[in-house]
Amino acid sequence: MALYVVYRAPLESKARSAIPRRLKNLGCLHLHKAFWKIDEKKIHEVLKVLKNNHPIIMKRLREIKNPNRAKKKAFSGLGSLVVVTFSLPKGANREKVTNFLRKAPCIRLRRSVYAFSQKRSVYEKETKLVTVIKFVNFIQEIGGNVKIFSRMIILNPIAVERLLEETKQRIETGVSNIVTSCKRMYAEAHAGKDTELIRAEFFRLKRRYLILKKVCEVYQVWLKINFSKVLMRAYHALRKVNKIIETT
Repeated sequence: MALYVVYRAPLESKARSAIPRRLKNLGCLHLHKAFWKIDEKKIHEVLKVLKNNHPIIMKRLREIKNPNRAKKKAFSGLGSLVVVTFSLPKGANREKVTNFLRKAPCIRLRRSVYAFSQKRSVYEKETKLVTVIKFVNFIQEIGGNVKIFSRMIILNPIAVERLLEETKQRIETGVSNIVTSCKRMYAEAHAGKDTELIRAEFFRLKRRYLILKKVCEVYQVWLKINFSKVLMRAYHALRKVNKIIETT
């Protein structure tokens, strides 16, 4: 049976180049950067090569698998995934891609490798967000190359736990950035700086918050993570800024 592995490449150049060579020697097929197709019989040898590089082991199923829970109601799986790999042409605006991904309720496996839920129903209520189809179309429109691997599931629980924690951190970082900007705007408004400029920035920040909130709503349906307490920090910060600019 064929399996797939994604790993985080080491920063040190010598180690970075050694891994692909060792994987090729094991008969692995290179699909995209640090994304390989491997023989199940070689899995233990592959894991030895990648032991320090956060390997994510996946396989492809015929059926669609739902995210599941363990008996004690602890989340234990991400369900079937659509994994998208992409590469951008030289000179492409990576910041534009980053901003586009802010609207995508997906999971970052590594740089330029992202996983979306296979279940379309997860995204149905939030039509303004970026789905896998919208993301693929966007990358192709800017001249990038895309590969799509559907019906993938992650096999190693430790990778699932790490990816969930990184997803939580992504949301918390987004909220912290909004709160920090709100504190600065509040201080500027209190000091009597240009209210129109502050108001314009406030509405941009509010739109970012609303997008983040919608992304969190999808994560709650898909990953069963409740971000309501985290989001309240941004809500209260925005409300405080709105109050002062409305009274100046």
